[in-house]
Amino acid sequence: MRHITPARDPRAYVVIDLESAILDDAGHKRYLAMERWRPGRGGAPGERSKSDAAMHPRWVFQTIVTASAMVLVEHEDGNLDVTSFVTLSAPDHDEREVVSGLLKVLGDAPEGAHLASWSAAMHDIPLLLCAAMKHGLTLPQGWGWMSFGGDGRHNHVDLARVLTGGFKIKPVHMAEYAAACGIPAKMSVAPFLATKLINQGAWDLVQEACEGDVITTALLLARWKRLRDRRTEAHVAEDRLLRQIIALREGRGYIAELRARRDASLKVRLARAANDAERLAPWLDRDAA
Repeated sequence: MRHITPARDPRAYVVIDLESAILDDAGHKRYLAMERWRPGRGGAPGERSKSDAAMHPRWVFQTIVTASAMVLVEHEDGNLDVTSFVTLSAPDHDEREVVSGLLKVLGDAPEGAHLASWSAAMHDIPLLLCAAMKHGLTLPQGWGWMSFGGDGRHNHVDLARVLTGGFKIKPVHMAEYAAACGIPAKMSVAPFLATKLINQGAWDLVQEACEGDVITTALLLARWKRLRDRRTEAHVAEDRLLRQIIALREGRGYIAELRARRDASLKVRLARAANDAERLAPWLDRDAA
């Protein structure tokens, strides 16, 4: 008797990235009051270190200024389709609005959607939880696992963890892994400029940087998915994603690079197909003539 595997609903992923900076001066001042810290007064014993939290505010005083989320749904042919690509950012939204908007994207995603990210368990999710608690927000139904630290192995494809053997091998930057795979990354600005751009209020570039990281993560996700699903070749999956992203984000500074990448990839595939045709069926040109 044949065992029939029941069809499952198309798998969905929500790819996220956040941009933030140390902007919560009021919160840090409350912390200094709790520490009874005064300028010029050292800690006991000895002077405070320059790395002390009183001297240099730590991540808990970061403010989320931009969030970008791409919802991907698996097509029956194995490809991933972009069903939405949302960016919420200052100056049009404050932190509460950015975070609540991101939570709405998660809540509106198809049931059972997986989170996909690069190192969100070690960065984005702690920041997201801190901001949500600060503003009294609630995680949407189906996403409560994030409240336990965001390391839900069956709900979260954290590529930084997955692709380093659970951090058993030294973690690397997403751009390093993307470069090794020949995938575009950091297309608009250098990552070390993010805080400077936030402080300058260069919001278009901040948004492009955030969206760029989501795009790179989505392309890495498609390559990772290929490890377990042979239905779609890597270049086909990438071309489909890039075509949809270009249509959704026309006018962004990184679009020229994505369009050039698509064109170059197509030329390579056409040249390869022509060479194969000439080698395998040299009579085609004669018949055409």
